[in-house]
Amino acid sequence: MLHFPGVSEEKFDFEACWLVKAMDDSQKNILFAGQGKNGDLELELSYQDNPEQFENLSVGELVQLPKEMFRISETTPYQSNYECF
Repeated sequence: MLHFPGVSEEKFDFEACWLVKAMDDSQKNILFAGQGKNGDLELELSYQDNPEQFENLSVGELVQLPKEMFRISETTPYQSNYECF
């Protein structure tokens, strides 16, 4: 499942570059704009846990993001912590 509701993995281009559209220095957030087939998508990521990588990026730069950034991990179904007697 992708971070983008309504976009199937078949229609998403994992290899496309993303444009650094905006950077929030106080919150360490970066807004990325998709390119090519992903041109109508935007993704905001937090770099609070990785300030060094945040400092290495700049507005207007094209970057390739790892595939893992776009996927939401599947939630495991609910399992109770007790047994019925």
